[in-house]
Amino acid sequence: MKRIMLAAGVVYLFAAAGCKKGYLDINQNPNNPADVAPELVLPAALNSTAARQVNAFNFVSGWMGQWAVSGSYAPSTSNFTTYKETTDFGGGLWATIYNTLEDYQYVETKSAELAAGLPDKAAYYGFYQGAAKIMKSHDFQQLVDMFGDVPYFNALQGTTNLQPVYDDAQAIYQDLIVQINAGIDLMQAAISADVSLPTGSDIMFKGDFDSWIRFANSLKLRILIRQSEVNEAYAKEEAGKIQGGFLDQDAAVNPGYINSAGKQNPFWSANYNTGGTYINDFWRANQFGLDMYEDYDDPRAHLVYGPTPGNSNVWQGNYIGATDGYVGSASSIFGPGVLKSVGQPAVIMLEAESDFLQAEAALRGWLGGDAEDLYHDGIIASFEYYGVPDAATAATAYYSDPSNDLAYWKSGQTQTFYLNLIIAQKWLAENTVTPLEVWDDYRRLPNLPFNQSIPLTESPYYDVLAVPVRILYVTSEYATNAANVPSQDAQAHHTQKIFWMP
Repeated sequence: MKRIMLAAGVVYLFAAAGCKKGYLDINQNPNNPADVAPELVLPAALNSTAARQVNAFNFVSGWMGQWAVSGSYAPSTSNFTTYKETTDFGGGLWATIYNTLEDYQYVETKSAELAAGLPDKAAYYGFYQGAAKIMKSHDFQQLVDMFGDVPYFNALQGTTNLQPVYDDAQAIYQDLIVQINAGIDLMQAAISADVSLPTGSDIMFKGDFDSWIRFANSLKLRILIRQSEVNEAYAKEEAGKIQGGFLDQDAAVNPGYINSAGKQNPFWSANYNTGGTYINDFWRANQFGLDMYEDYDDPRAHLVYGPTPGNSNVWQGNYIGATDGYVGSASSIFGPGVLKSVGQPAVIMLEAESDFLQAEAALRGWLGGDAEDLYHDGIIASFEYYGVPDAATAATAYYSDPSNDLAYWKSGQTQTFYLNLIIAQKWLAENTVTPLEVWDDYRRLPNLPFNQSIPLTESPYYDVLAVPVRILYVTSEYATNAANVPSQDAQAHHTQKIFWMP
């Protein structure tokens, strides 16, 4: 249900990466507590989550055949192109996610405190509490999907517990469902109380609590689908309990991005300066990704990938780790479907992903609905996101072509055949936008033909010729919480799988 926004003097504190604090501190100095309104902290945290989504997982885009390193850079003997990791590899991600989680924890705790003290505004503050629970679940899932066991139940306690234990990843996953359900209940209460929010306090759905519920349901389904290969009975049972619908729009934030330093869309600012000059000389198109579109006459090809600088009629790519790739400007850059404008929203979850999750759940018998129709909805939503002209008509022509074995839903085929189509189209839809999900599907379903087709690095410096299965625990944890860090050896990123991997 849409809620009219009321101006109430709330000023959004713009922060591209969220509030910067010490490890696992709450959003305040424990020795000098600040009293910050949840209305101010929530948008900063949402923007931090979105900024990470579009800028922090480029290494995954490299692993997954979407992007490659420009030939302007000498081949590295030890970076993501070699599949090598040290305990420094994921340090920035670990710190950034926990910093953002501290913000959400502050919003949840402060909102509960205010709701208890102001009973007439309990539903109002319940929205912020519910949003924080949902977003904490989103961010903790990303941590688990990369690292496995992580501090969870006793984390985010500030100076009360500076050395939290590591909790079992599967137990965390199960509690994420509990937390999302609690968040949905709080959103339902906000709807029942006809709550209105101050302008700028909800930069994702602008006070549309029904959309928050749909996002929460889609996130819940993502968590359950991730367990399809190891815990299907539980996942199917929980999926059957979902009520209230799924995303019918992109879950994306926009605090009012403008062409000013520190206030641009985070993906745009990583690629263009305020003078409008393209500045990214590191990332270039992967030839595998370019072929996945061009070989099937997919109009998204030249929207995801732009032409080579200086030659508007040429599209070409490199391969990850290649030592003889095109040099510098001779390969394709990010295209206009992903670099739309300085003010474009920053995506947290695509509508297309939600459609594909539902299609897979329906295919598996977890949900009602027609898997083929939901699959087609996902392709249409992807065409719309990337800006294909007359998107619905173009998408229908694309997936209705019997010769298109990357998209055509041929009747009478096996579940594996249809699942392969869904995963291939998710790859095409999430290219550059939400690449972490592509790696997750690759690890969850490694034997699917499409996943098998993703090329491995051409670097001669690899340690193991296989995409890593996880990220190593980080240096900062060994310095501050060594007694609790689970054991890992130097090759754990190739040997210690996340619990949901077969």
